Amino acid sequence: MKFFKKINFTTEQETIAELTEAVKQYKVIHLAGYNLPIPLEQFYINFADSIGTPFNEDEDLITGERKDNRWIDISYDPAIPDRYRSSNTRQPLHTDDSYVELGDEKSLQFFYCTSRAARGGATTFFDLPDLVDCLKIDGQDDLLERLMTITVNFDKAGHKKVRKILDQDELGWLANWNYFCVDKDNTPEALQLVEDFHQFLETRVINAGLVLPVQLERGEAAFFHDDRILHGRNAYFASQKGERCLIKGKIILEPDFQLS
Repeated sequence: MKFFKKINFTTEQETIAELTEAVKQYKVIHLAGYNLPIPLEQFYINFADSIGTPFNEDEDLITGERKDNRWIDISYDPAIPDRYRSSNTRQPLHTDDSYVELGDEKSLQFFYCTSRAARGGATTFFDLPDLVDCLKIDGQDDLLERLMTITVNFDKAGHKKVRKILDQDELGWLANWNYFCVDKDNTPEALQLVEDFHQFLETRVINAGLVLPVQLERGEAAFFHDDRILHGRNAYFASQKGERCLIKGKIILEPDFQLS
C-alpha cells in the first residue's frame, strides 16, 4: 500500500467513490475542503456504512470502559488535563487498537473535525517502512529483531491483546503499539523492549521531525489503516472547552473489501 493521499470534496457521490478507491490503496487519506449541504455527521455515516459496519468506539473517559456509541469525541477540556483525549499536549506515536482484539477483521479508523484549535493540534503519521529504515540507519538491528520476535501483552480496562510490536503480511509492515497500554504482566524482555522502543521513537524519530502533520479544518477528516502506520498528535493552544474537537469512528470493513 502507498502511504498518503489528499482528496478534496466534490459532490457527495463522487467523494464517496473516490474515497472508497483511495482506502483500498493508501494507508492515510486526508479528506479536505468540506462543501456539502448535509450535516457533517450524516456524510461520515453515509460513507462508513457504504463500506462496512460501525464499531462501537466510545469509551468512558475515566475508566476506559466501552460504551454503546459509534463515535468517541476527542475534545479539549481544561478541567481534565491528565487524559490525552481531553488535554492539549502532544500525544506520542501509537496504534489505536493496541489493546483491541479484532481477529481476522479488517478495520479503518478515522477522525473528522468539528472544531480546530487556535494553534497547533495536527494529527501526525509515520509510515512503517520509514521506521524500519530509521532503525537500520541507526544500527539498531538488535532492536528491530526484538520488535519482530518478542510478544508484548497490551491491556486497557480489561481488554487484552498479545502481539509483536512489528510484524509483516503480504501487503507490508504491521504495528501494534501504545506505550501507555502495556500490561504490567509481561516478561522482563518485553518490558525492556517497550522502554527501548519508546525511547527510540521519542528521541530519534520525533526529534528528527520525520512525522507527517495533517491539520484538519472543520468538516475535514483523516482516514487511516491503524495497524499499517503509527499516528500521534501535536500539542495545541486552545482557550475554551471543546475548542478543538475531533470525532473518531471505526469501520469494520466488509470481508470482500480488498486492500492493495
